[in-house]
Amino acid sequence: MTELSRRSFLGAAGSAALLHAYPREAQAATKELTIATWGAGEIKDLTAAFARPFTSETGIRVLFDGAGPSEGKIKAMVDQGQVDWDLCDVDGYVAVRLANAGVLSIIDYKKVQREAVMAPFALEHAIAGYTYSFVLAYNTAAFPKRPPLTWKDFFDRRTFPGRRAVWRWMIGGFEAAAMASGAARDKLYPIDIEAAVAKLATLGDDLVVWESGDHVRQMLLDGTITMACMWHSRAAQLGAESKGAIAWTFEGGLLCPGMWVVPKKNPGGNAAFDLLAAMQQPKRQLELTRLRGLGPSNPAATAAMPESLRPIDPTQPQNLALQAFSDSNWWADNYDKARLKFQDQLERL
Repeated sequence: MTELSRRSFLGAAGSAALLHAYPREAQAATKELTIATWGAGEIKDLTAAFARPFTSETGIRVLFDGAGPSEGKIKAMVDQGQVDWDLCDVDGYVAVRLANAGVLSIIDYKKVQREAVMAPFALEHAIAGYTYSFVLAYNTAAFPKRPPLTWKDFFDRRTFPGRRAVWRWMIGGFEAAAMASGAARDKLYPIDIEAAVAKLATLGDDLVVWESGDHVRQMLLDGTITMACMWHSRAAQLGAESKGAIAWTFEGGLLCPGMWVVPKKNPGGNAAFDLLAAMQQPKRQLELTRLRGLGPSNPAATAAMPESLRPIDPTQPQNLALQAFSDSNWWADNYDKARLKFQDQLERL
């Protein structure tokens, strides 16, 4: 999942450099693929769910670079012809922007099954490997009589006092503001950026922004905030750890894709799509849900989800019916404008 505190590096820089020394024909026989992701905890779970079984089946090693595959890094690698990564974990809007910039390979849908991905999340240059939602989480002790269960509640400072947090990078928070203002879940986009920023501004000094999953977790636990718009996987983990002291709901949630993209000139060539295809297997996506609380992207995995995990799976029909779908194309077109407007408003608060 996209977390700005993601750091660490695992991999073999020497072997990556060696791959660049040979033409594509030689690279085609590579025995290594490198996945760029966002941190050590994620790498551990991705290794167990995807990398280890793929290596066992194919003999191809899967390395990880946890330094963070930002939009700028991916574009710079391709532009400079020094690509170290075969697969990158990016937000939906970043995938669209990179595709528009011409730095991504087209997904090989002869190897990867388009129908094995939720329809909105199978794009020409990107494919969802997992899903997650922005949801409303809250401290139960702060609201003993009536908990906040909707985004209207989130913005109601009188009935539900206390500080509340949204992600600094807008996604989730803008949609929450739109729904609190009366927008229907299936008609969220285009979001009125001015109106969303103005709605968030009504929270005044009760508005806090979080930078990472660890950041929002700590603020909820120590009482800095009473509620948050946050990733469901973190909310579910926190709810379990706190034995119900933190609760959350899928009502008004925003379902988002965790996208895999293949940069052009990737060192492993088409073998990257073999890894992508293996990651579509339902049993492997179910393992990622078990390990990390993320939802699957393959409808077959949704259908096969164990009963014990269904309450935290955003793609289950009963949960999906409560949520909106994130529009990656809208965010690709409007992210920069939204960021500037929101940052300007934060500086005024």
